[in-house]
Amino acid sequence: MGLLLTLKELQTPLSKDEQAILQDIGQQLDIDPDDWDFIEEEITALLESNYTLKQLFHAKIARLNALDGRIPRFLPNVTELKKELFGETKEIVTFDGQSAGEPEDKSKQVINIISTILLTENQDQTAKQLVFLEQISEYVQNYRYFNTYFTGANNQALIPPTEPLIHGQAYLLYIDISPEPKGTDNSPFPEQALAQVWNNQQNLLIDVAVTSKDFSINAKVKQLTLPRTGASDSIHFTIKPNLLEGRGYIQVELFYRGYLLQSKQLAVLIIPNAGAEIPESLRPPQSSRITFTTTDLLTNEQLAKLPERVFTVDVELDQRDGSIDFRFLDRTQGNKEIAFYDTSLQPTALGNVITAIRHQLHLTIHNGYWGQAEGSIEQLNTWLPSLANTGRELYRLLLQQDQETLKAALTPDTVIQVNPVLGKVTIPWALLYERKILTRKENPVCARFTEHDLDCTNCPNKNDPKYICPNAFWGYRYSIEQLPCWTSNKHNYPVALVRQIQNNQPLQLSFNVYRDFQLWRQHLPKLELAAKLNILPAEEMLELENIWSTHGQDLDLVYFYCHGGVEEMPKRPYLEISDERIYSNFLECYESTWSHNPLVFLNGCATGDYSPESYVNLIDDFLNAGASGVVGTECPVLENFAEYYATEVLQRLFAGEPMGQAMLKVRRSLLQNNYNPLGLVYSLYAAHEIALARSVSMK
Repeated sequence: MGLLLTLKELQTPLSKDEQAILQDIGQQLDIDPDDWDFIEEEITALLESNYTLKQLFHAKIARLNALDGRIPRFLPNVTELKKELFGETKEIVTFDGQSAGEPEDKSKQVINIISTILLTENQDQTAKQLVFLEQISEYVQNYRYFNTYFTGANNQALIPPTEPLIHGQAYLLYIDISPEPKGTDNSPFPEQALAQVWNNQQNLLIDVAVTSKDFSINAKVKQLTLPRTGASDSIHFTIKPNLLEGRGYIQVELFYRGYLLQSKQLAVLIIPNAGAEIPESLRPPQSSRITFTTTDLLTNEQLAKLPERVFTVDVELDQRDGSIDFRFLDRTQGNKEIAFYDTSLQPTALGNVITAIRHQLHLTIHNGYWGQAEGSIEQLNTWLPSLANTGRELYRLLLQQDQETLKAALTPDTVIQVNPVLGKVTIPWALLYERKILTRKENPVCARFTEHDLDCTNCPNKNDPKYICPNAFWGYRYSIEQLPCWTSNKHNYPVALVRQIQNNQPLQLSFNVYRDFQLWRQHLPKLELAAKLNILPAEEMLELENIWSTHGQDLDLVYFYCHGGVEEMPKRPYLEISDERIYSNFLECYESTWSHNPLVFLNGCATGDYSPESYVNLIDDFLNAGASGVVGTECPVLENFAEYYATEVLQRLFAGEPMGQAMLKVRRSLLQNNYNPLGLVYSLYAAHEIALARSVSMK
């Protein structure tokens, strides 16, 4: 990659001899990319004969090395690149004589791209014309670092990362975005995410939030001025360690217009007094790591069109005591008035309420509606009050401050962004109920809710807590995106967020089914009538393996119409089709193979253990394979409702609607037209805007 970027910047044209050397390198990469001795010898000879080329090359390598492989995914399809350069699609033949499609391994894809370019006659001119190289070059040249570092509070001398902090002393935590790396983690700031929003502005305001249970902090939110190029101003927070000794943690988050751009966790050793001995096990005293970053797949045009997030929730699992921290960034009053508050809960208290909600949801599905889409006002009166009561308990537990202010400020259709900053914590956000309830033996559902808007304008029961209003559930008022961008042991750097599925026509649908279900053979024809699809059904594992191996690079939707759950021991999550269970180890084998970033739809039927806890660990594997996100259920769903819901939602997705919007509309339609609350069962673990690049609807 450094060689390509060098050729792009080279001002003096290459000589015929130099072009011939590059073609030899390209041919060797094509035949045997592992023959590094020959390739390195050829590159070295080329550089030694051209001083300008050598200087440019070493400068590019230095910038690339600093990125540690974190280059945005601007890479083109190899077949399309060959067609662009040679005017026709040539069959790719590997050195063992076998035909090959798009490589599964990203490094092999890069090698194929480089080989293709080097095999042209004027490689430097070719490099100058390629759009993807321009994008990578701009990123590599202009990236800046998200810096955090400490100084003393009085003399403001820099405290090196090799030094701990002392209990009870005050320090300054400095934060800036700069071309110069400072502090412990030299992570690039996601410049590309903001590329479209500059317009004629020379500066942008970035909200910086700093929170910690282990340090006293003088302010929670400040603003940093980011210039178009160069270093930002340095802002600082006064901090004081609360711990007597041990590791303390600080979370630093960067927001733009309510979007979480990047999040970093600082781990700092606290000692009781100066000179205290530091055990080897607690070194280094200062470290940090990125726990969240925005997408590098988002196009400039998409970003400009995205609605502003005015309410963002960051969820973090504390690895030390198991507590769960919620941080709420409330921008409903605009940039000038930012409310930032947090809640820390023990998992037992939170888990009990969540379990109660999912149990009540399960009863509503299985005992109340028997999995039917059609309902009645009588059924709604029987089952919705219990859901509202448990939903109200969760609402009060999570939002312990400013409940009424927030309720008044959030408008219908607001997109609420939930960021799992650290650890996989799933909350049934759609079930939160934001109205007070005067609990009685019977709390009737307001019979007028279908006659009024979501704010209950002019409804006589609007402020009467004796009535249950369906419009008070978050799932009917707002669209909730739970972004699957957490870090984990499987990927130390956050997975990029995808907002568009790069589908073609027909859409490629991997349909994985438990064959003993009754309705799936009726389900597929409905989908085929709705859209131009190539449905690839798999009832057994060998069929699934063959489909994923053959069509993996073309898949747009991966649909599981099957069982799912967690084994009793050793608590392994699984998905189950007709003859076998699918585990994490199996999914790992398909890493980086889904280049179209398909959406995974988990329609889990008739399984008692099926809930987000059952499949959330599998999301890592889906993301590593290239998935854009997951749709899943909060509890097991009977097949007749699962089939109905999927048909309704997928028809909207096929027509070009964003998935978040489609789910919200179907949920509201079920309530308004069928008196059925079961649309609240499905949750989106993807961006609200995730949609097809091309409509495939037959309408």
